[in-house]
Amino acid sequence: MSHGPVTWRETPSDRVTYGKQDTRRMAYDFFAVYEKTTPPGTTPPATASEAIVAAETAGANLRVDGSFVPPSSLTGPGSPWILSSLEVKRLPNTNSSSDVVWVFTAKLEYADRASTTEPFVTVTTNAASASVSAFRIYPTIPTDDFTSLPLNYAVWHGTNDIGGDKVDWASQPIQYALPLRTSVITIQRPAPIWDAAGNRDVGAINSISSDAQYIGMRNTSDLGWIGNVGYAMLTSVNMQPLNDGLYSVAYTFRWHPWKHAIQVPFMVGGSYAKLQNAANLTRLQNANIWWSQPHLEGEDFKANLDITTDEWAAAGVT
Repeated sequence: MSHGPVTWRETPSDRVTYGKQDTRRMAYDFFAVYEKTTPPGTTPPATASEAIVAAETAGANLRVDGSFVPPSSLTGPGSPWILSSLEVKRLPNTNSSSDVVWVFTAKLEYADRASTTEPFVTVTTNAASASVSAFRIYPTIPTDDFTSLPLNYAVWHGTNDIGGDKVDWASQPIQYALPLRTSVITIQRPAPIWDAAGNRDVGAINSISSDAQYIGMRNTSDLGWIGNVGYAMLTSVNMQPLNDGLYSVAYTFRWHPWKHAIQVPFMVGGSYAKLQNAANLTRLQNANIWWSQPHLEGEDFKANLDITTDEWAAAGVT
């Protein structure tokens, strides 16, 4: 035992780099220095594992995917930085006959939004068509009803005919290419991290667990370009890791010109009420068509999803 107690030292300046999507990264080095002294003294760590134990005993949190904390005597890079990788090695040519220096190279990721001035939000939109069964085209779109029922237990909007142009044949619908629009709002969120005590902060996972309950519901409030009341449905919430400090959370909405309803013919007893097409005497068509709405549940997405007011505004929804 011929070395003095450990002295912790750090780099004189922080080195911050900016990666893809404005993600901040840092390479932060600190050192454990055991100076040669006259016995009696202490025994410096002989392995990297022992060096890590010494650092954690001095107050460091070196858990990968955790909130990084250096030994308590050091200033450190501040917070919130997440440790993505750690390399520990003894400085070459140092041994029991000289000063012993262990070098800790910490690769850090910033555990917050990639930009400190505005939300990091991207929007993608795809317009396509879906084949649906149609008895009428250009129908009258009704105002909305929302209930707590998950299924359609009642007639939606009474027994009024939906209007529009008749296109069915002999009570059978045609397959119609209905134009739909799918929009995805992608937001960056802090990654789930460990604290120094080993407790897990769920971070972005909270968006999945709390917002998944709204999938399959229509919007009860106006969402601007995404859709007026009833037109937009939340179809998925997806989370993907960008790096060790950030996750990408994507909310997918589908806009439907018929408000996600379907067309059903009116029946009299066990048969459909039919009319003959005046322009085509061989063509029988249903006299009355109703709306059926299998998606009666609704939610105020603007207020209740884990999307902030600033993030909605960045996506163009105010």
